Parts: sequence; structure tokens; C-alpha cells
Amino acid sequence: MEEAMVSPVFSDALNFLSLGLSVVLLFAVAYLWSSNNNRAAQIATLQAEQQRMKKSLSKLEDKVNVMREPTVVAEVPQAVPFGIDLSEPESSRMTPLAPQDPWIVFVDEYNKLAEEMKKPGQLMRCEKFVKDKKLRILTYGGAMTFRHAIDVKDSAYWALKCDLDEYAVVPNPMNPCDEDLHENGGIKEIYALNYQDGIYRKYYVKLPAIFNLEADGTWQLKKPGVVNLERK
Repeated sequence: MEEAMVSPVFSDALNFLSLGLSVVLLFAVAYLWSSNNNRAAQIATLQAEQQRMKKSLSKLEDKVNVMREPTVVAEVPQAVPFGIDLSEPESSRMTPLAPQDPWIVFVDEYNKLAEEMKKPGQLMRCEKFVKDKKLRILTYGGAMTFRHAIDVKDSAYWALKCDLDEYAVVPNPMNPCDEDLHENGGIKEIYALNYQDGIYRKYYVKLPAIFNLEADGTWQLKKPGVVNLERK
């Protein structure tokens, strides 16, 4: 078979087409390379912007933390109320408390005993009270004098020793305050009271009468007492 012959025109066309394809391929490679370079540049720009924003955010957070951080006060200044002196008291200005009267508890317990005079067993309670308190039981002898009573029931007054020669004196709560006691029993001379007439069966001692017992056995009224009477 005869070998096929390629015409020169056809050969030139193929060469031209090959050259054209090469140029197109070159432009395509150039475009792709340029596109990749641009994309890399954009990525680099975005990364740089991101780093800048992170730095700005970090600075902003530091400022916010400084604003929020509480101020620690080492010592709180003391506010002085108007008109009040908070300075240390001077020993020369301090006054000691007045000593408590030794008969306060006695009078309180006496008034509680007087509340129970209507209940059965009053004599036994009174005898126990006199014994526990080591009281002197007295009758009135006239002219502001006392005599020792035989027993608790017959006594008119009870006396608690407060000091060497000082006594707190209260009326016997078992004996009602009637006209005879008021006029002849010394109660109106010894106490300030609210007696008017008739019979008062309940005593409430606000202040006991304070007597001094002299060495010769006489009683001297130092301070009159105060007694409230009730008809109950």
C-alpha cells in the first residue's frame, strides 16, 4: 500500500493550532497562578486584620477589667454622728455606777409573797420567808419604837438587815391595814400610803422604810417608805 502523504497546508494548520493551544494554556496557567497569588494575599490580609482586632479586643477587655475592679480600702473612715463624741473617755470624766440598794431583791420577793395572801398556807409561806431572809419580826411600841414579836403571826413589821445598823422595814402582809393600824399602829408615820378608810388587805411596797438600830436598842427612822394599799 502506498504511504499516505500529508499536505503542507494541513501540516501548517496543525502547527498553528498547536501554537494557539500552547498560548491558551500559557494564559490559563498564568491566570491560575495570578488567582492563587491574589487569594493568598487576601488570606494574609484577613489574618493580619484578625490579629489587629484581637489586640484591640484584648486592650478593651483590660480597660473594662480596670473599671470593674473594686477599690480595696485598707481602713474605713469612721463617720461621727452629729452631736455625739466618740473620743476615748477620760478616766477623770468617768463616774462609777451607784451601788445597788441591798433591799431591792428583798422587796421584789416580798411583793410576790403579798400577792398570795388569799391562797391557803399563807402563814407557812410567811414563816418560811422570814426564816430564809433572817428577818427581825417586830411590833409597834408607840412613839416610833419597836419591840420584838413572839411569832410571825403576831408581828406588825418585818426588818431586813442591810448594813451594820441599817434595816429595811416592811409591813406584815398577813395583817390588813385597817383604821386601828393606820391611827395607832405607826404605819402612817413610817410610810407614805394611800389609806382613806375601811380595810385594805393587800400591800405593795414601792420603797421600804429605812431604820437605824442604835446601840441602846432604839430604832431611828432614817427614810420613810412608800406603800400602795389595795382593798382586794
